[in-house]
Amino acid sequence: MKILHCIPGMGGGGAERQLAYLAGPLGACGWDVHVALGTGGPNLPRLQAGGAAVHWLTGAGNHDPRLAWQLVRIFRRLRPDLVQVWFVQMEVLAGGVSELLGVPWVISERSSRLAYPPSMKNRLRVAIAQTADAIISNSAAGDSYWDSRASARVRRFVIPNALPLDELDATSPAVPAGMSLDPGASVVLFAGRFGPEKNVERLLSAMREIVKRPNTVAVLCGEGPLLTSLQTTIAADKLDDRILTPGYVADIWPFMKRADVMVATGLFEGRPNSVLEAMACNLPLVVSDIPAHREILDERSACWVDPADTRALIESVLEVLEDRFVARQRAAAARSRAAGWSVPAVAAQYDRVYRDVLGNHRTSRSFHRA
Repeated sequence: MKILHCIPGMGGGGAERQLAYLAGPLGACGWDVHVALGTGGPNLPRLQAGGAAVHWLTGAGNHDPRLAWQLVRIFRRLRPDLVQVWFVQMEVLAGGVSELLGVPWVISERSSRLAYPPSMKNRLRVAIAQTADAIISNSAAGDSYWDSRASARVRRFVIPNALPLDELDATSPAVPAGMSLDPGASVVLFAGRFGPEKNVERLLSAMREIVKRPNTVAVLCGEGPLLTSLQTTIAADKLDDRILTPGYVADIWPFMKRADVMVATGLFEGRPNSVLEAMACNLPLVVSDIPAHREILDERSACWVDPADTRALIESVLEVLEDRFVARQRAAAARSRAAGWSVPAVAAQYDRVYRDVLGNHRTSRSFHRA
């Protein structure tokens, strides 16, 4: 059977990483995996190494009408049995083409309610979703967003993000290339997108105090709209040597093995890859008390803080750095929770859902009669 994934590009985000993880195992489940995309990125090599056939789209921007016509040609050439769409652009374009040609299609829900404020774009997203065959969310919070928005005919499933556990276990501690750290330094790590939803201003406020601890550095990895202003503030505070911002770090796992604690201060999430990977790397966690984190962690496996409480964040991080025995116990409990999210296990869940969707799809549509 042939599946076509439609995604804007294979950048460094969590959704792109998940698709790259799943390509090979889906092939092992009997799927001929194809991906239509417009741009490459750090997750493209893994996608291609997994055996996915890539079909390139070219356009002047997200709203270029030529993209729709290119998708029509790809659909007619490939004749996929099923289409999965990722992100709003492809929900609208590839979802519309799927409906036009009678191909069953599913939406990938990667976030939760707070990510979708009232807007024309989000209203359009909800409208197009009514024609989908299914919505696959990666979290309970993502699924609940559709409780009052999806038609009863749209089937809904929750499948967690996958973790390449064997690769993570085989990774050795290391510092990213070009970064100089004292071998004995305590490292506080953040890895994520520098956007308002990640609560980065409060994170920075906490880091200013935390790095006053002797031989302690904060390393804030990622990109996003707030990165430049964050770097400007750090420079103005003369903390460039204590709060490092290396940008997107493609191979973050060795550094997770080297770090002493990771902080995840988000105001809302779907199912955060960086937290899952930290769990698999036995890295102690200090996380904001939000539903997305409660879905994957408990009191035994992480330190919890109110995302609005800077002082609590400071104290929790310092507690982890000072009491390494308890921190290691929590990290081990988190690693145990992550054990069930291996890539093959998650791919098997997708396989079951895909077959279920196909079994429930009406097969009399024009595309398949042509």
